Amino acid sequence: MSGDARQSASLRGASAKPRPDPYAVLHLARSSQDVFRRCVEMALSATRATSVMALLHRPAVELLEVVAAAGHLAEEALGRQVGEGEALAWRVYRSGRPYLLADVRRDPEAHFVSGRARAGMYLGVPMLDPDGHVLGVLSVDTTDSDETLDEEDGRVLSLLAQAAGVAYARLLALEEAQQSAAAFEQLARLSATLDHLNDPQLIGQRLLDTLLELGGFLCGALYSMTSEGLKTRLRAGDTSACGMDLPPAGMVSAVFQANATLLELNSRCGPDGARRTVLATPVRTHGQPVSVMMLAYPRPLPRVPPERVAMLEIVAARTGQAQERASNLEQLRQTREEALRALGRVVERRDDETFGHTDRVTTLAVRLGEVQGLHAAALQHLRWGAYLHDIGKVAVPDSILRKPGPLTPSEREVMQTHAAIGHHMVQDSEFLPPQVGEVVRHHHERWDGTGYPDQLAGEAIPLLARLFSVVDVYDALITARPYKAAWTREAALAELGRCAGTQFDPEVVRAFMQLV
Repeated sequence: MSGDARQSASLRGASAKPRPDPYAVLHLARSSQDVFRRCVEMALSATRATSVMALLHRPAVELLEVVAAAGHLAEEALGRQVGEGEALAWRVYRSGRPYLLADVRRDPEAHFVSGRARAGMYLGVPMLDPDGHVLGVLSVDTTDSDETLDEEDGRVLSLLAQAAGVAYARLLALEEAQQSAAAFEQLARLSATLDHLNDPQLIGQRLLDTLLELGGFLCGALYSMTSEGLKTRLRAGDTSACGMDLPPAGMVSAVFQANATLLELNSRCGPDGARRTVLATPVRTHGQPVSVMMLAYPRPLPRVPPERVAMLEIVAARTGQAQERASNLEQLRQTREEALRALGRVVERRDDETFGHTDRVTTLAVRLGEVQGLHAAALQHLRWGAYLHDIGKVAVPDSILRKPGPLTPSEREVMQTHAAIGHHMVQDSEFLPPQVGEVVRHHHERWDGTGYPDQLAGEAIPLLARLFSVVDVYDALITARPYKAAWTREAALAELGRCAGTQFDPEVVRAFMQLV
């Protein structure tokens, strides 16, 4: 893309171009969107270009969208979307390599924001996420300017793009995790209100309304199967705009047939034929689908976070249970517990090597707490802390989290941040007691004070964290990982005994050995 501005070389001056610190983007950005704003501003200063743009790929609609711009016609460019073959940035995106063009006027794929071709150079570089996947393109042009672009500009721009891609991926993952944690918390709070309701229809409506509020959906509906066919039972949001006043039989039937959640990222629905992302899941009683809960986003999305799918499935499960056992209020009180467990399992799904780890350590930790004589409230705190102990790993890149071999020192530092990040995510929750956050933060502390993140020692480490750390390490030892075989039960217990008094509380280790 190019702008058209008339700026002379005399205004720019003849001095050497400034070379900024690209990784300032990592440290200064306050949000995932702020990353690109800072990136284009730094690129404009570094290259003295006429205009700079950051374009993100939107896979649901196969478009590149300008998410930040600086320089000439920046406001006009912001939000613009271009299809393949309509802009030079697509060559960069498809090749994953920098592209430098001496005169954009000579290329039919050059896109000019003003609509008029102008002389100038073009330079585009790919923006990569921490795993090396192309997220989009950072591009500059010098239309209507005597400024030139060269390989050194390409190197500077590539460093900026690399830093922006890493910062964006990390901040986006953290933001999604924080939003999901807050949403699950609010969903869990709803259970207290539902305890006073015994009408399944009212319960379903409240859950559906809450889901719309938490998930950013435009509308939702619940469809049931009757002898007369599909019927709309519940509505939430602007269902007429979504085209959900009448059941979309194709997708609903597919959910009934598959008895599983289905997702369409680019579905055409509604009276205006607009494309939206639609998510649908079965509501079951006695394991069989009896209705379908469907939700629509206002526009196509490149992806739906797994936390949103898990949230929908939790709500659908709660609705089904309300229909199945309207008189059993105890089932509704379990919403809180299942929401926390589901959040822990969502994190677990990112790391295939730890499948089932959350459930195993939670069960064993509660048994150990019972042996230690913990009261009911402390056992609940321990159980919730076990569910959420690795929630901070949502901010750890897959390249580190799923690495099959040993971590480098710098990778280990990134991995170790998960304890403090997880604590930050849960510490301000009115719903979660502080004891839960202590398990999340301190389950990697060591009895001798050499653990992380706070190097606590001895009884300064909260008791629940001391209990959980023994269980967590034991499960890690007896479970096979890509980089090690599973230890035998006897070898794992021997290792715990060896580390008693250094890594672990000796009394807790003794109690654990008696337990298992």
